[in-house]
Amino acid sequence: MIVTTLFNGLWQGAAIFAIAYAVSRVVSKQDSATRYALWFATLLALVIVPILTTASNTGSLLLEALRTHSTGTMHVSLLPVGPFVRHAGMWIEAAVPWTLCIWLLGMGVNIVRLGRSFLRIHQIRRNARVLGGADRGVFTSEEISVPIVAGFFDPVVVIPSALLAQLAPTDLKRIIEHERAHIRRKDPLSNLVQRLIEAALFFNPWVRFAGACVSAERETACDDWVVEKIGDPCEYAACLATLAHAARPSRVPLLTPSAFQSRHALVSRIERLSSTKPRRLRINAYALGVTIVIFIVTTLALQALSPALALTPAHAGAQGLPAATTVAATCARPNSEALVVTAAQPDLPHGLKLHGAVNVVVTIAPSGHVTSATVLHSSGNAAIDGAVIDAARRSTYSPKIVNCSPVQGRYVFRAEFEPGPSP
Repeated sequence: MIVTTLFNGLWQGAAIFAIAYAVSRVVSKQDSATRYALWFATLLALVIVPILTTASNTGSLLLEALRTHSTGTMHVSLLPVGPFVRHAGMWIEAAVPWTLCIWLLGMGVNIVRLGRSFLRIHQIRRNARVLGGADRGVFTSEEISVPIVAGFFDPVVVIPSALLAQLAPTDLKRIIEHERAHIRRKDPLSNLVQRLIEAALFFNPWVRFAGACVSAERETACDDWVVEKIGDPCEYAACLATLAHAARPSRVPLLTPSAFQSRHALVSRIERLSSTKPRRLRINAYALGVTIVIFIVTTLALQALSPALALTPAHAGAQGLPAATTVAATCARPNSEALVVTAAQPDLPHGLKLHGAVNVVVTIAPSGHVTSATVLHSSGNAAIDGAVIDAARRSTYSPKIVNCSPVQGRYVFRAEFEPGPSP
């Protein structure tokens, strides 16, 4: 299920990002608070939507509720698996543990990086000195070259000692106000959530794109706080230009929002400050609400229409099955494919309409027992797929015969549902 969720996050993430990008084109660039909330919600959706579409079939149930229910019949057939499907299935089964290991390794490396960043911030805050003449919660440190906010639950502003002599008192006040805006907006905690998501989904490009948008809009939103409190956006733009010239290039700790991400980012912020359009400090609840509703509808649609990728353990269900048909001593048929002896009926949830077909790849051991079952073609309904997998396991088979000896074989257990006449 974990690997399926990670895979779904790649192609479903493209749809989620496209939705967020379309909405962001409508929201004004001067409304950074809303744009930040939009992209942060997108980042959360990139985590939540693939999990819900993999683990829940709510959308399928809603779709079934809208249909006219009727009774029907089911036909079961057992088809030989073609070479491509057979090899593809074996490759997928073999790749699952390797994929999981690579993901855990990559996530572990990123978690270690975040741990080092946490220790680095803790060290900077412990060694920082109170900045004389400033308000409470402002410190100075020789260990950094750019202003930062240090801490999560009791954050403080830390200013590089080297900048104190290069910035005018008014500019220093603006820089401090920018960092305080991060604290008022709870950015240290939201940045922590962002970095944890990026650490876990490091392979997903859509998470990277959304994270970059979150970071950019967070800084511009804080710029708007500074302009609102101190005024004169042109002077603040000049302050940022001075900061870009005075600050030494330095890697900012991952777990802290910073006023200085890169010189290119500063140039973009300076250009934005030159605009005379009014700025908005409050989130546009209507735009954010519409985006969330679209994400919810998208999740339900994916649950109802996207194929389920179910993989059952190889050892599950192999116990307690009736014995398979034995090979005749005369060996009248020295070579034959496996056959269904008794086809079990799927135990479908009450109220579901029987319609469509499900293909399940089953591996039948020489004893006639099913050792694994994997959905090859889904009905689009996780409940129906699960019932067919269970029926495939409960059915009894005669094994594949090669040169008078039973051997393992892989087949497609196909269940076709035909609706009866509507009442």
